[in-house]
Amino acid sequence: MASIPTTVVFDVSGHGFGHLGQVAPVIQALRQQYPQSRIVLRSAHPAPLLRDFLDCDVVLAPPPHEATMVMHGPTSVDAVRSAEAHRQVCEHWEEHVAREAERLAGFGPAILVSDVCYLSLGAAKQLGIPAVALCSLNWGDIVRAYCGSDQGTSTVLDTIDTTYAAADLFLQVEPHMPMERLPNRRPIGPLARIGRARRGEVAAAAHIPEQEKIVLVSLGGIPGGAELTLPSVPGVHWLAGAGVSGPAGAVTCAGSLGIPFVDLLASSDAVITKVGYSTFVEAACNGTALISAPRDDWPESPYLIAWAERNARFALTDGGLDAREIGRALEEVLSAPPRPPVPATGVEEACCVIAKTADLL
Repeated sequence: MASIPTTVVFDVSGHGFGHLGQVAPVIQALRQQYPQSRIVLRSAHPAPLLRDFLDCDVVLAPPPHEATMVMHGPTSVDAVRSAEAHRQVCEHWEEHVAREAERLAGFGPAILVSDVCYLSLGAAKQLGIPAVALCSLNWGDIVRAYCGSDQGTSTVLDTIDTTYAAADLFLQVEPHMPMERLPNRRPIGPLARIGRARRGEVAAAAHIPEQEKIVLVSLGGIPGGAELTLPSVPGVHWLAGAGVSGPAGAVTCAGSLGIPFVDLLASSDAVITKVGYSTFVEAACNGTALISAPRDDWPESPYLIAWAERNARFALTDGGLDAREIGRALEEVLSAPPRPPVPATGVEEACCVIAKTADLL
């Protein structure tokens, strides 16, 4: 009789691409090291995007109920609606936990890995299933920064903090927020997908002359916000997506090339992005220069920026991403000496913790 495969359930927040970017390389490594395991991925991201991040066999399932931060665009938080979203979860906590526990039990998991839905962790705790949180941030610290002074938020924060602290471990992914309230935190190295440099293929597909620099523009996974207008920079060809325009003949739609994002990143001389985990760390781990605008209100920003300054060819613009600032920052990073790619050591560290906890070894 064939043995029943061990099931690992990953719950991945649909708030931007950073959470998916952290989990994807861990899932890939687990699949390679433990091909007999069954991996279930639950996320609000659409299936084509999940498949783009994951080139391996996983079971896709509907996501658990989750409160994150309500956004007006890639960098603008709606604090009032965000506080209400978390209150709705925490004021009906027992009901939500019971419902999610029933759903989670249906997969028969040996472990739950959450990046970083606290309701999932509460459900696993109720079922007695080992639970590991994995992220560079937690929603308690984010809610506290934006909504901590709101009436009634203290009960919400107590629920969130207590639930995170009850997980078997909280793996703090470098670079990470301090999370000093969590006694179960354990730092691990960076998590990043490593792309395949396909510069010749990219240049041919986009009709880019050999001597031109290729600069990728990615504002993350949260839609909305003002359109970004790229400057005309001699010798530079831009690869961009929705919400970005630029000089005729010098901009190619990145999605039209049929090449995975991480390969485009590895094939580019530089990338322009907002402050956020996924592209910041993937750029450094793929040896690609990095440009970003400040995001002063986002609590994770100081830790991401300080890490990028230490580990990448990095430039921060003054204010927003206007044409003059983009041109200045691009000149700065392209003239800087190359930096070696940062090893994504957190992938193996996370795999070891998950495999040991789920008894995959």
